[in-house]
Amino acid sequence: MRMHVSRRRLMAGAGALVATRGLSLDARAMAPVERISLVGTGVVGNLFLPPETRGMPGIVCLAGAMGGTPNAVAMALANEGFPALALATHNADHRPPRLSRLPVEYVLAAIDAVREKACPANGRVVLRGWSRGGELALLSASLSSSPAAVIAYAPRCYVGREQDKPNNFGDPTAEPAFTWQGKAVQGVPLPEEMRADPANPSLEDLHGIPVERIGCPVMLVSGKADTGIAGTTAERGCASVMRRLELFRSSILRVHESYENAGHDIAGPPPYAGPATGGGTPEGNAAAVAASWPRGLAFMRALAEPQPRWR
Repeated sequence: MRMHVSRRRLMAGAGALVATRGLSLDARAMAPVERISLVGTGVVGNLFLPPETRGMPGIVCLAGAMGGTPNAVAMALANEGFPALALATHNADHRPPRLSRLPVEYVLAAIDAVREKACPANGRVVLRGWSRGGELALLSASLSSSPAAVIAYAPRCYVGREQDKPNNFGDPTAEPAFTWQGKAVQGVPLPEEMRADPANPSLEDLHGIPVERIGCPVMLVSGKADTGIAGTTAERGCASVMRRLELFRSSILRVHESYENAGHDIAGPPPYAGPATGGGTPEGNAAAVAASWPRGLAFMRALAEPQPRWR
């Protein structure tokens, strides 16, 4: 397949600013990175390459329910030495307008594209997602061994339905958000005897992502004041993932970073610019972003080693 490649060297410039929800990134403070458009390759997005090859794993960045192309996060990660793809899943040029029936294979194709174009360390590529992008990252890792690790910020930890109808499980007009091998992806119920409160099952109990099938390290980041997910919270969802992994005696490395007074908009990079629209306070969100960003970097940098060791 022929690639439509658009290369740009992003240099420091007066007033240069890259912005996305919940963050700001002043390009003047950053080293130059190269941006390559992958339109025409089977995936849509911008691959940001660091100024020097530092032997780091690659990263695929996944946006939330509103979609778009998460350029700011990917650019910041490239400035930390990681080749990073800002993947457009929906609500972007050359992509569907909304999150509905998105093939999980599309994410795996993005991983392959990063491997081919960026030659990451040991061929490893991390999925890094926020909100519904975090849900997609966890779901992808439960269906494929291709991801080397997952970092999920404020994720929905059950398999929701399409955009605007995520909890309409009994609605025949609600399309699945994701497909796998041409079929709708549904959550896997936790056996009743494993539920914390069988009389009042949660959305995670009834429609949970089968995280017990994940074979790679997982890092979860949530705010204790998150109000950004209808019917549950990211904090509760992340706790349910950790519990489910324990119940199924998973041997994978898993970490849950939880922050006081932080809400939904905590995916970084720092500095956090607000507003706090998904719960929490601006100060709590800023503290969560400032603390979780370097921890996420350290989590991913460990994958540069042939035999990763996490501390």
